[in-house]
Amino acid sequence: MRFALAWVFLTACGASSGTLDCPVEQASCNGTCVDLTNNPSHCGSCTNACTADQVCGSSVCSSSCPSDQMDCSGTCADLTHDPNNCGACGKVCDSGDTCVASECQIPCDPTKLNAAVTDGYGNQWDSTERAASTYDAAKTTCSGFGARLPTATEILRGSSVSTAATALWTAVPADTTNQVTAKLSDGSTNTSSITSSVAYRCVCGAAVPKSFTGKHCNGDPGAECYTAGALNFDAKDRAQLRHSSALWECANDRAHLAEASTLIEGIKAGLPGTNTEIATADSAAFQATISVQWQANTFEASNGNIRAPMFTDSKAFRCAAPKAVLAQNPNNISNQFVAPNLPQKSETADSVAATWATAHDTCVVRGGHLPRAGELAELIEQGLPNGSGAKLWTSDEVGYNGQTDAFYAETLNWTGTDPRFSFNYMATADGMPKQASAAYRCIYYPLDAAYTAPPTCNGGCYLVSLNGTPAPTMWFDATERAAATYAAATATCTAAGAHLASERDLTEAARSGLPNGSGSFVLTSDFSNFGGPSVMAVKWTGTDAMFSDQYPTYVGPVSASLQARPFRCMWTNEQR
Repeated sequence: MRFALAWVFLTACGASSGTLDCPVEQASCNGTCVDLTNNPSHCGSCTNACTADQVCGSSVCSSSCPSDQMDCSGTCADLTHDPNNCGACGKVCDSGDTCVASECQIPCDPTKLNAAVTDGYGNQWDSTERAASTYDAAKTTCSGFGARLPTATEILRGSSVSTAATALWTAVPADTTNQVTAKLSDGSTNTSSITSSVAYRCVCGAAVPKSFTGKHCNGDPGAECYTAGALNFDAKDRAQLRHSSALWECANDRAHLAEASTLIEGIKAGLPGTNTEIATADSAAFQATISVQWQANTFEASNGNIRAPMFTDSKAFRCAAPKAVLAQNPNNISNQFVAPNLPQKSETADSVAATWATAHDTCVVRGGHLPRAGELAELIEQGLPNGSGAKLWTSDEVGYNGQTDAFYAETLNWTGTDPRFSFNYMATADGMPKQASAAYRCIYYPLDAAYTAPPTCNGGCYLVSLNGTPAPTMWFDATERAAATYAAATATCTAAGAHLASERDLTEAARSGLPNGSGSFVLTSDFSNFGGPSVMAVKWTGTDAMFSDQYPTYVGPVSASLQARPFRCMWTNEQR
């Protein structure tokens, strides 16, 4: 269709502008070659100009860009493939280069691979190893002809290429100075200093979709994804990586390291498991995350299958994300940052230090949220700029020092930009008591324009509408549901098209006036590690806008066992 449009308008416009020879995807308009699909001055035809409040996307003037494109000063650009806006608006690739996965590169030339062999996913590999070299040298050699290094999970599933037991460089960073290595024979991983000499193989990657579908997922060829509702999950476990490396690899595939609550939603919907400990994105303590282990959807959260491994432990993991192509939050955000591989937005500068509750409120007023630690780390690894070195709040509950009102929230810090960011306790990851002051940045999720209010909620629906047009919106059960176990509560909410409300959700709702607090602890979807893996529970009485999520007045851990507690469901038009 695009070729046909370009040919028709080349003929029509060329008559009035001479014989300018334009590329086939462009038209000649008054002596200039123009892409009619996204030029606001020539949108769909040489003579059609969009108004000042419109953008041009898919040859149509509109108030907003199509879902898979970004507004770059009135031009709708696919940042993943547009050589004039590659990874960011205004980032222009060199002449002859292409834009692949938001990075400028020369087109891959498979004839320069070592006797190319194709795996079951359409990727072409070197069939023999290249001489050992440093990581930077290996990366440069591959990129020199448009190829790349494989991810750790691609090596895990690359036994069709070779069963060699040599450790190979991967594209996955381990930390500031080390890189993940993996073996084709069994997918086992390790790390090496980036200055070490390690063998490697270059890959010409197959075309991949723009969302977390198909080859982005990890599973058998042709059945890579497991779909549950609007989400896709990896159908099979990924390679064993430390926490920050797993976050990096999921974002590289346009997804997120699954949070424990998201993973359990998938498990209850039939997501197959291997009875292996699977790390999640949750920060459970200053230095630990949460892992989940299951084999069937009879899963029930208990102390036997919920654990708290260290951030530095290498664990298998699963990625998850909405299966649809998502557009960034359409609202104007001051000093906004747009991640190249993810649809979340954030801010390019720290907000003035404030208490944890005040940071929560400020983000809501702006139309966003205080990010979870995994979300903030993803953004840092995606190039979030201007790290001040200061500790930034996240919404994850991670510790307690034995004093009243001294529950801690996770903080992360980095300097400048840090695409190799890693969770290192006392270095980049720590915690602060919530009544202390810390800087912060908010996160803004994509919005589903077609989402409608739930038909029913328990006791009626309580609406929390954030600032913005369209408005990010959440609906809550106005009264608590009958006591249930964690997994049963998750399944109930999922069946209603909702989620078990998180600690962050309930903090925002309570501070905005969520009614009918019973004074009893209600389950949240969040796990922590207080004397062992725990589920966070909150309580308030009646309506309490002073709710601060502080221990012991408002929050406390309950054992991650088969305890039944009341709960509330939450619906949202945000695509998280």
